[in-house]
Amino acid sequence: MNYVYKLSGRIDSNNAKQLENDIMSEYYANGTLMLDAEKLEYISSAGLRVLLKLRKKQGGLEIINVSHDIRDILEVTGFDNLLTVRAALREVSVENCELIGKGGNGSVYRISNDEIIKVYSKNTSRESIENERRLAKSAFVAGIPTAIAYDTVKAGDSLGIIFEMVKADVISKKFINEPENFDEYAKKYARLFKDIHSIDLSGCGLPSTKQIYLDYLSELDGWYTGEETARLKHFIEHIPEKNTMVHGDFHTNNIMVQDDELLLIDMAEISCGDPIFDLAASYYTHKLNPARDPNSVMRYLGISAETAIRLWDVIMRYYFETDDSDTVDKYNSVIKGFCLLKAALIPAIWVNMPEERKKSSVEAAKKYFFPQMESLLEALADFPS
Repeated sequence: MNYVYKLSGRIDSNNAKQLENDIMSEYYANGTLMLDAEKLEYISSAGLRVLLKLRKKQGGLEIINVSHDIRDILEVTGFDNLLTVRAALREVSVENCELIGKGGNGSVYRISNDEIIKVYSKNTSRESIENERRLAKSAFVAGIPTAIAYDTVKAGDSLGIIFEMVKADVISKKFINEPENFDEYAKKYARLFKDIHSIDLSGCGLPSTKQIYLDYLSELDGWYTGEETARLKHFIEHIPEKNTMVHGDFHTNNIMVQDDELLLIDMAEISCGDPIFDLAASYYTHKLNPARDPNSVMRYLGISAETAIRLWDVIMRYYFETDDSDTVDKYNSVIKGFCLLKAALIPAIWVNMPEERKKSSVEAAKKYFFPQMESLLEALADFPS
């Protein structure tokens, strides 16, 4: 763990030598240092050279809680390319703010007429939050209809991201409060799902969905035999590699309605890959889970189990542009099969899940997924995704 050395006041030629003596003494006593600039008011070139000496000693240097003025100095001098710079976070209160959505890793509040904040669970690292902000910006630039992400902030004991969102609400509330408009919003929901799978994200720097799934295999020791793990690897490797977006968690509490336009939020899991990954994940939330555990659906999706199942039926018809029930059933069968792939990887994906649930998922995968692996790959070759 890095020892934190706190910088303060003004650092210039008058006290830079003393800073060097102090900071090197701490380095030799404690090992790798991290610098906290929360109380730093100014730093001259003499002070910056001390930081450069420390960086050379330990092979890298992170400076946190950097104010706007200090960040300007680091950027002008090019030190922002030499150091890992963490800006100081402004504080935002969500007290008395409207809660407009809640998901597995955080809650969304309206903090003004023009802005919302996604407040993350306390155990969410700043690195993963910053990564979501980066992914959200990449998706927005690529043409994905998503909210504009602003800065990372503090919200009490948690961290959050500010998004611009004018007169917006999660679509789950539209389904509840405007039942007469269900078909209208359901069609838009389905079209958005299809649209995000038609945008080429080559060059956007998004991770490969296939590679993410392949990486999970290294964390399954003890759950499968070597032969079973090899079969899982073969299956994943033979899913087509595509450059379209996979959201990873497309559901009614992650879709905002703003001036009749639908916008995606929660970009923590976006990647590039075959749409079958997204379809399978959404099949679980909209169809499989409502049938297995209807009481959990309102908590997770913000709608009833019956509405979720009805919504999935609309998604299928409009996504695949067919009203033929036999065709819909055939596609559902393939999607359900791929849904079991994620179940097979649950011990690696949700490491904190109770052991009994992990065990039952693995047993179900061995019983239902492994026997149909080859037929699923054959079906995917003719699948219109």
